[in-house]
Amino acid sequence: MKNQHVFEALIKAIQSSEQYEGNFGYPIGDASAVLSRVDGPDHTGVPGDYLAFLSAFGFGELDAAFHLDDGPEHYSTLSGREIAGGEGLYVFGGNQSDLLYAFNSKSGWQVVQISCELDEVEVVASGFSDFILEKLTYINALVEWRAAK
Repeated sequence: MKNQHVFEALIKAIQSSEQYEGNFGYPIGDASAVLSRVDGPDHTGVPGDYLAFLSAFGFGELDAAFHLDDGPEHYSTLSGREIAGGEGLYVFGGNQSDLLYAFNSKSGWQVVQISCELDEVEVVASGFSDFILEKLTYINALVEWRAAK
């Protein structure tokens, strides 16, 4: 997994913040448990860097701005409805607002952002490593900003 040391440093910085109230860091031991809500034919497509991240760093709430689930699940299962183009969306995280983050198995496992209120889907990263690096950098900046207040 590329950037593992950077991920580790950012997560430690976030968790060591005086105002940290998250509940993150439950590493997975068995990838098959993570894949239990993924359709059988899609198992082999789930990004390896995502599984490696869950194994190394775990899942949970890192900040109110981001939580990482213990495995991907169909958007339609979570929302109780289908949306146009949503057949291959596997949600793996979100925030405490209305945004969910998902893999699009029909589009090379790109990372997309889903607005739950509007059912709008927007590509935010070509892969998980790029997505999580951007998200951790953003959360670390939030933590630093809160500490400066």
